[in-house]
Amino acid sequence: MNQRSLEKIRSATPFLLWFHCSVPQETQQVIRHYLDEPYQLALKLIECCSDSQPFTIKEIAQKASLHTGTVRQVLNALRSGGMLFALSPTKSWQLAKLSEQGAIQGKLEDDVAQVLQATK
Repeated sequence: MNQRSLEKIRSATPFLLWFHCSVPQETQQVIRHYLDEPYQLALKLIECCSDSQPFTIKEIAQKASLHTGTVRQVLNALRSGGMLFALSPTKSWQLAKLSEQGAIQGKLEDDVAQVLQATK
């Protein structure tokens, strides 16, 4: 995966988390195909990591029908963007509970407030 796509994912991590956790699944399905491909891919992997059990990179790649290198790059981009994972990424990946993602949620709320303020 190219660096530009990974940077897009990294900088959009707060939005991707909000989208995954706050937007109803039916609405997500309608909107998702309008998102750029890197965001669609990241959301697909976030879903894989949201399961009740953790998965290895290889298992996530099989679930998502992707190459393990791509999965590793995207998950690392999400992590460097601030997304928290419950377990060690060297062993397995599982999205931390939403309540533990507070820094991202707070940042997103601040960003939205700034945008709204700028449009006044």
